Amino acid sequence: MRSLLARLAWLGPREQRWLLVGICALSLAVLLSVGVLPAVRSLRASPHAHQQADGQLQALRQLQIRAQTLQARPQMDQADAVNRLQASVSLLGGNTEINMSDQRANLVLRSTPAKALAEWLARARTEANSVPLEARLVRESQADEPLWSGTLVMSLPPR
Repeated sequence: MRSLLARLAWLGPREQRWLLVGICALSLAVLLSVGVLPAVRSLRASPHAHQQADGQLQALRQLQIRAQTLQARPQMDQADAVNRLQASVSLLGGNTEINMSDQRANLVLRSTPAKALAEWLARARTEANSVPLEARLVRESQADEPLWSGTLVMSLPPR
């Protein structure tokens, strides 16, 4: 350290001034790159992050409302759920069989349109409190609307 101070004293006043200006400029550049620029980048990115967070919040609120609606519905007994599932099978077409067991409904699908299957699953969930437990489906066609064949095991409400 003493040798550095001795060298600084050996420099003329003009060189000392330029050295001081250079050290200040370098310090300012380091301060800007480490302290200020990351904050500026975060500030510029914040509107997009805010929009994304708002979208996620809206989706969560919709899911919350949906869950509260489902929880507020009266409990359905198994007999009513079975009747509703059997009645709704006609939406899937004539190639579908349904068999009921203790807590499950087994569906055998043959060439069922994907749109009809999606609508039926939504209806089974809302109207019969039944959700898929197991699915073994095979896509049959590569046409505009795929056809599905296989088995679905659906849950039933307790007795």
